[in-house]
Parts: sequence; structure tokens; C-alpha cells
Amino acid sequence: IYSAWICPFEFAFLTYKEDGLFIIDNIVNGFFAIDIVLTFFVAYQDSDSYLLIDDPKKIAIRYISTWFALDICSTAPLESISLLFINHNSELGFKLLNMLRLWRLNRVSSLFARLEKDIRFNYFWVRCTKLFAVTLFAVHCAGCFNYLIADVYPDSRKTWIGAMYPNFKEESLWDRYVTAIYWSIVTLTTTGYGDLHAENTIEMLFDITYMLFNLGLTSYIIGNMTNLVVHWTSRTQDF
Repeated sequence: IYSAWICPFEFAFLTYKEDGLFIIDNIVNGFFAIDIVLTFFVAYQDSDSYLLIDDPKKIAIRYISTWFALDICSTAPLESISLLFINHNSELGFKLLNMLRLWRLNRVSSLFARLEKDIRFNYFWVRCTKLFAVTLFAVHCAGCFNYLIADVYPDSRKTWIGAMYPNFKEESLWDRYVTAIYWSIVTLTTTGYGDLHAENTIEMLFDITYMLFNLGLTSYIIGNMTNLVVHWTSRTQDF
């Protein structure tokens, strides 16, 4: 959850420096590094025989041939490396590589999959929580990416946020983030008040992509909620 929020946020709004957040990031990276080591000792179920495989050699071969490389990339301390080798004003490449940490969300997906199968948890509420989390993540990412486009654009006044706040880079971090999330939510919900809109071609292309994505996301959410309500109602009638 922390990685899902902090990766897009750092990518768009922050510069790498040795502060409290830098320490927290490295602590989280340390936990994931420990998890990588522990994975070499976790048994898995064979897909053919359905037997539990606890042979360390087979576990290691399976892990190395599947997700090991991506797990290593998502755990590498790229922030520390960037502070050693590049200037603080030219770190966009390292910040882009640092987005590999979003691979950790694969574990969240696996967690929800297990909870949905666990009879101790209500399937309806687990599924609703998952859909809500997906929506929040999409809103957060879109807001951060749209702000980044404005932040790197040569003429800050000809951007979606610069049209409202000509010196938006001097605004507080909180105000800039809330404005970005506000734009993302009104676009997702197709409200579109018109107070924040694309001012250049790059922003127009991003807005088009985001709105097309929202069509699929909205359809996915409505379809899932309809299915949940129908099944819940039918089970209540059977009872």
C-alpha cells in the first residue's frame, strides 16, 4: 500500500534528498529484500500433482525462473544510487526506474485472491474493498502523471494547472497534490466542471488516454458490482 502511494507521488512531486521519507523508503526496501530471501524457503503447490513442494533446490529454481529478477529490480535502492551519481536536477531517469517498485503490487493482488477464497472473510466486502482500492490507485496515478506533465513543460503558464495558478510551482505541496487529485476525480467521474482542462497537445493526448482508460475501468467496476449484488440477492432469497 505504501509503495502504491509513494512511487507515483515521488515521481511527480518530489526530488530525491536525504530526509525522513528517504529513510522510510530504504526501510521498506529492506523489508522487501528480506522477503526475497524468505521466498527461497517457502514451499509451493505443484500445479500438476497438487502436492506441496518443499525441496529448497526446486523452490529456488522455480523462483529464479519466474519473479526473482523483477523482485530484485523493484527492491534496488535507486534513490541512494541517484544521490551518488547524478545531479538533483537531472534525476527523472532514476525516478522512472524507481517506478519498478510498483511491481510489489503483485503481492497485493495475490493477497486479495487469497482473501476472496477464505471463508472467514465476507467475499462481498473483500471484493468491494479491492474495487475501491483499484479506483483510488487509478485516481492517484493519473493525478500525479498529469501534474508531472505540467511540471516539465517548458511554458508553465500553458499547462492545465498553470492556467489557474501561474506560479504553481511555488504553491504548497499539499495544494498542488489536492489540485491534481481534484482534476483526476472530476475526469474519472465525467463531471468535468471545465475549471481545469488541457492547455497543450501533450496534455490533450494524456487526457484522451485517461478518459479511454476510465471507460474500461468504469465498465469493470459496474460489471463487478452488478454481479456481486445479483449473487448476494439470490443467496438471500435461497436462505
